[in-house]
Amino acid sequence: MQYFLFIQAVISYVENRLKTHVDSSELEKITGFSLPHTRAVFAQTTGISLAKYVLSRKIANAAFEIAHTPRNILDIALDYGFDNYDTFTRAFKRVTGSAPRNFRKESRGVGRIKLSAGTYGPGISGTDSIPKEVLNMKIVKNDYSCILHGVPKVEYKSGECTPFPACLKACLNYLGQDISYAYLMAVSGAAFRLRWNTACWDGGNVDLLRIYDNPLEAFERSFIAAGRSYRILNRTPQVSKADFINLIRTEIDQGRPVIALGIIGPPEACIITGYREDGEILLGWNFFQDNPEFAKDVTIDQTGYFSCASWWENPNTLAVMSVSEEKGTKAGTKEVLENAIAVMTRERIGDYAGGQKAYAEWAKALSEDSQFPENAVLPLLFERLMCQGDAMDMIAEGRYYGAKYLELAAEEDKRMSAECLRAAKLFKEEAAVAEKMSEVLGSWQRGEDQARALARPAVRAELVKLIVEAKELDAEACRVLYQIVAKL
Repeated sequence: MQYFLFIQAVISYVENRLKTHVDSSELEKITGFSLPHTRAVFAQTTGISLAKYVLSRKIANAAFEIAHTPRNILDIALDYGFDNYDTFTRAFKRVTGSAPRNFRKESRGVGRIKLSAGTYGPGISGTDSIPKEVLNMKIVKNDYSCILHGVPKVEYKSGECTPFPACLKACLNYLGQDISYAYLMAVSGAAFRLRWNTACWDGGNVDLLRIYDNPLEAFERSFIAAGRSYRILNRTPQVSKADFINLIRTEIDQGRPVIALGIIGPPEACIITGYREDGEILLGWNFFQDNPEFAKDVTIDQTGYFSCASWWENPNTLAVMSVSEEKGTKAGTKEVLENAIAVMTRERIGDYAGGQKAYAEWAKALSEDSQFPENAVLPLLFERLMCQGDAMDMIAEGRYYGAKYLELAAEEDKRMSAECLRAAKLFKEEAAVAEKMSEVLGSWQRGEDQARALARPAVRAELVKLIVEAKELDAEACRVLYQIVAKL
């Protein structure tokens, strides 16, 4: 009897439950064999005992988090079922050859490997914890579905709330490339943007599509700066659903996640990690997958990924983007900062004000009492609050990561160290102004209390003063960037 489908089922079952208990009775049920028989067949086919395989997968997934996240090592160990740090350390060292803390310091490679047909997960460079029989198992691929397991989750969280850089970072980490969120925020231009629609209150002010004349430039710059070739397929009257599916299936079948705009909710970036029914159903991570307003056509798969069949019907599904396996040279500091200056000084992109003009238009909008009528309905106030919050996010998160990028540049090139640190300090001060704005509103939350606070003239007057303060700090930081570029 050929056991390849049996082994595939076991591998997929294990990979989906590494943070929970691998239940023997459930394993018997899903395989149709007794646990002793399952163990015997697995060991005979793969050359490794099932228990050792489960341990190796726990360690590989834990190693991925140690390598690519700043999480506490004990918390990671507990997540994967280890009772204490010492037990985890002994097991980790047996598999990887290094203690967890040393592993993090060594920056060992942890990327994606193929576990079986349609199943991928973290693999550690320089170990033989996964037998070749498992990695190279010749399994007939299901013609109708393919799912990549272990792609890092993206979601709105403290520290990473701009979807595209978060998605690209997750995809590249999954493909084995160590790249930072701060770098991607800087090279895309997202760290240096502020945009404000002068024609209306616009929830799209924050979109990366608004940074440049070419709406796709932020994405293109990011791929190039990461050293990757790419393909962006836009939704146009000439492009069909079948075209989208073809690109998605081609990439997923090769073990590469796909970045998309839309799929669920707004046209923000998300990650497609798999497909079912020939691509009619897509799976992945989306920043809005848990939002009740989008829950009607979305289910959550046992992997945690969203599952959506109505993705093409969403008018905000605007593009899909492939991320190649190729690596190249990262962007230089001069190139990044020249672009930063261009983003910070461009005062008009269609209806969108940029640079110093954006701060002025933001302040002007808050100053107009007619925009905040007495007894205004709450949805109108939430619209105003959303725009206010997005502008705060652009300078809070953006300038913070602009500062982080400059601090790294200061370490790499001593010629411009003083100027880089000066600009970083100004950007951090500007980010702190956004924090003051949140205090004026009552918190960072965007609820009814904050919406009603924004409607009060005294609150808006305080916010306008802070906008002017941020505007001045941004202008001074830009002047320092000119000085840095002149030295390079």
